[in-house]
Amino acid sequence: MAWLSTIPALITIVLTFKTKKLIPALLTGVIIGSLISTRSIFNGITSIGEYIMEVLSDKDSAYTLGFLIAFGALAELIEMAGGISGFSERVSKWAKSEKGVLGWGWLLSIITFFDSSFHTIAVGTVLKPLLEKVKGSREKFAFILSVTSLQLILLIPIATAYLGYMITLVANNLRDTGISESAYTIVAKSVLWNFFSWVMLIIALGVTVAGLGFDKFKIGKVEAEGEELTKQHIEKEERANKTVEEYPRRSRNLIIPVIVLLISTIFFFWWTGKEQSPTFFGALSSAKFSVSIFSGALLTIFLSGIYFLMQKISLAEIEAHIIKGGEKVLSLIMILVLSWALTSVTQDLGFNNLISAELIRNIPRFVVPSVLFFISAIISYTIGSSWATWALMMPLAFTFSVNSGVNISMMVGTVWAGGAVTDVASPLSAEMAGTSFGNHLTTSLPYIIAGVILSLIAYVAAGLIF
Repeated sequence: MAWLSTIPALITIVLTFKTKKLIPALLTGVIIGSLISTRSIFNGITSIGEYIMEVLSDKDSAYTLGFLIAFGALAELIEMAGGISGFSERVSKWAKSEKGVLGWGWLLSIITFFDSSFHTIAVGTVLKPLLEKVKGSREKFAFILSVTSLQLILLIPIATAYLGYMITLVANNLRDTGISESAYTIVAKSVLWNFFSWVMLIIALGVTVAGLGFDKFKIGKVEAEGEELTKQHIEKEERANKTVEEYPRRSRNLIIPVIVLLISTIFFFWWTGKEQSPTFFGALSSAKFSVSIFSGALLTIFLSGIYFLMQKISLAEIEAHIIKGGEKVLSLIMILVLSWALTSVTQDLGFNNLISAELIRNIPRFVVPSVLFFISAIISYTIGSSWATWALMMPLAFTFSVNSGVNISMMVGTVWAGGAVTDVASPLSAEMAGTSFGNHLTTSLPYIIAGVILSLIAYVAAGLIF
């Protein structure tokens, strides 16, 4: 009855596609899975909490959630202290055309690469006024913001917000497989096999430098969306999100915390791995990544707080913005917890055993990577969440690898690639670029399809060669 394990995921996919609301869809999937697993209404309801608490009690998962909260607090502190607005003023001296503004979007990745949301928000906030000044394309800017966030960050296997989650996910699926490589080694090697992200970066560079017909090729038609929220709710949100410059614009209030975060995170990578290896890079490979990322973020908040106190910013102000920043990532925390819970319930229902070893062996070996990428891409684009897609598809990557003999790093790379498809059209990027999500989606879709097709060809070729 392993086929029952597909029901929670399918319900989640359908509800997400119909409602465009991921949290209610994930919660529904967890509830249905719990009811199927226990075959009892009341036991099913009580087991929902057990699945969620099981996720929260896992140390690596808790560290990942803790880092996200800490990072949200840090980003809010930097914005409050005028770091983002101050940096924007400095950049304006060199960005005097659309191409120049887009080029700065790439350049700023050097100091914002560790988190896609922070990159999108920070770069969007810094460059949007400059884009309006040069009368550049908002849709093109939204596309560049999307690609230089997740697609780029997935290819950097050190000091990123995703790294702890990626390693935790791989480590959880690595158990009892007989694979001797460490989770970090697999994640690092999988970067080479994330063909979709590489292809999208090349396309985005072409759009930045040559335009590539952006805004001319569109798929779909943008229609006015029905209003789902009350007028009072909208007004309340607008008041809550209104930007107020509380302190003078100082670019160093962005640059210094970012430098501290990078140095402290790398230091803790070395510190937590030095007992396993005497060399610096060996220690990095053996580090406790979730612990290191969380520790680096906490230390940065503490040191940044002291630095801002020296600028006569009150402790009460710092505390208020730390809390506010943590609240801003609550929706992401809920998505992650429910995604992990959904993965647990589907595994308990026998999802890993759904595809038999005999079936996998009957699939031509050279098409296995392309098949897994295509399935992951469809699920990613349908449910609109890379995190949920990775959680759902990673068990299949290991199952396919063990039973087909395809390199595990390649299979893991195809899952990262497929899950990343949805993030090329990001609602957050559209918002920060000042355009509608519909415009962002219709202009980006031709390039997303091109990226998927080129990636499929590359995976077939890799299957034939390797």
